[in-house]
Order: sequence, then structure tokens, then C-alpha cells
Amino acid sequence: MPLITLVGKKMAKEGEEFVYLGINDICRGCRLKTVCSNLQEGRTYRIVKIRDKTHECPLHEEGVVVVEVEKLPIEVNIKKEEAEATAVSYHAIKCDRVLCDEYDACVPGIREKDYRILEVVGDVKCPRGLSLKKVLIDDIK
Repeated sequence: MPLITLVGKKMAKEGEEFVYLGINDICRGCRLKTVCSNLQEGRTYRIVKIRDKTHECPLHEEGVVVVEVEKLPIEVNIKKEEAEATAVSYHAIKCDRVLCDEYDACVPGIREKDYRILEVVGDVKCPRGLSLKKVLIDDIK
């Protein structure tokens, strides 16, 4: 089910993906802030439909437009044995190799909590020799 939110008019293109970074200080007094700030911080969304309604906005020079978005799953690396379940109590992998191709999937910056596993993507070649699987996860409904 798509969510309704507001995005800058210049960014409003069907298929465009963005990461919601949270509410900006400029927006705290705005009457529309509950619509703009109704997404999960740090999660990636895809615009699936653009509606005709626009609003003025002090943050976006051409204003904002009403859009429908869908929340995308998160691609993370987990221990191989955890990938056999349907859910995982996610904890980032302790790693300081920021130049590794897999670093963002090992340390994605998401909340450590329970997630459901949507898909096991495959094995991960870890330079440290850890036995990892790449999976797609999402919130448990």
C-alpha cells in the first residue's frame, strides 16, 4: 500500500528513489510537516505516483508536490546461519574496513531490531573470512 507524502517538485519523478533523512529545522513550524515527515528516517522510498496537488515550501524553491511512495526493502549482510530463518534480530556486523565493497551492507546504519527476511540474495565474499549472506529485509508488520 503506497504512502502519501510531499517531495520537492524538482525531485518528483515516478521511479525516483530517495532516502528520508528526517525533518529539517526549517519545517518544524510548518502546517504541512505531518505529511512531509511521515516516513521512517534512514529508509529508502520509491515514488510510484505523482498527484496534481502542489504547495509552497520555504525549503524547496519550486515548492512541493503530493506523491505516493513505497518503502523499499533494505539490503544487508548477516551471518550465514541467520539467513536460514524467516526473521532476524538484526545487528550490524562489527567492521572497520570502510573501503570494502560490502561495508554499507554490513554496517547499513539501520535500527537494530527484528526484521523479516524477504529474500536471500546470495553469498558474500568477506575479506575478513566471515561467513555471510546478503539478504533483503523489511519491518515485521
